[in-house]
Order: sequence, then structure tokens, then C-alpha cells
Amino acid sequence: MFEKNYLSRRLFRHSPVKTVISYPSLKHALPQFCESTLEKEWCLQRDFNSKIETYQTQPFTLLINGIRYTPDAITREVDGTDYIEEVKPVDELKKPKVIERLRKIECGLREKGFRFRILTDESTRNRTYIANLWLLKRHQSHPHTLDWLSDAKKDLGATSSIGEVATWLTGQGIRVGGLYHAIGCEHMLCNLRGAIKPQSEVVFA
Repeated sequence: MFEKNYLSRRLFRHSPVKTVISYPSLKHALPQFCESTLEKEWCLQRDFNSKIETYQTQPFTLLINGIRYTPDAITREVDGTDYIEEVKPVDELKKPKVIERLRKIECGLREKGFRFRILTDESTRNRTYIANLWLLKRHQSHPHTLDWLSDAKKDLGATSSIGEVATWLTGQGIRVGGLYHAIGCEHMLCNLRGAIKPQSEVVFA
């Protein structure tokens, strides 16, 4: 289901409602196509979720209980479990017609052996968290090295701060971006739910 030529429908059609957004995934060989900013930000969250091995947006179209249904994504977790995912704002889930449709889809998918889950905008309401993920993503595309981690841990200890690690890297002639690359790869742990400041704590994994 995660083949390279995966688009089962033409997203490049004119629509006064939907806008197609391309997202360069860290966990799929090809760009992913999203129909909303919320879908795009869920791709971003999947990229930095260590439980997720890979994912694919708009993967296929199924006929479910008389409904032509194209999932927003299919996600494979590291344990091999696949989930069909529908991305919806919380406010949409207050509408009876939307709930009725999703219940029919869920029942139909269950009959076909698919696991189904709904992803909402609750996690994306923390805009600091989303901004931090974009910061980490920018540094995943650069050729940063992680060879410095063991030396930094020896000099700074298992727990340090963003500012101390940045100063140490500068002293070693290493780009400070390597710090954010290490956090994105989870070689260093940092609270991404709050603002990243020089005094923010980081832990060497």
C-alpha cells in the first residue's frame, strides 16, 4: 500500500473549496499531497513521531457502504500496524451528518480488516509546538553530522541546556544546526511544547 506510484485520483482538478498542498515527507520517498493546512501539519507531526515508520496521503479510493471514500492518509507504525486516518477539525465532528458518514466508513473499513482513526486539530492548536517541529524539519534536510554527540555528553554531562550545547558546538567549529538535527533524530530530548530558549533543558538520549 506504500508503493511509489500511489495517487489513485487526480488531485490537480479545479476546486473552489480545496487547495492541494505538496509536503516533502521525511518518511516517504515522494512528496505527499494534502488538501488542507491541517492535513499538512499532521504530516509534519508524523515525521517526528517515533512510533510511525511511514505514511502516505490520499492512498486509494474505496467503495464503503455506498460511499466513495479516499482516506486522508494511511499510516504504518513501527510494529507493522496500519491505520486508515481521517483528518478533521473538532468543530466538524459536532455535525450529525459528518458523524453519521464517518460511522458508516468506520464500520465498512472494519469489515474489510482496516483499523480506522480520526485525527483532529487539538494538537495543532499549540502553535509553538508546530513552529518547533518546522524548525527541526528545516535541519533534517541539511548534511549535519552527529559524530559530536559523545564528546559533548562527556564535556557537558547527560543534561545540559540549549545555550550550553550551542556554545560548545561553536567552540568546536560545528554548525549549531546540528543541535536541532540531533533533537529531531531524538538523540537529544527537549520539551517541544514550549518555546525553545537558551535556558531550555536538553537531555542526551
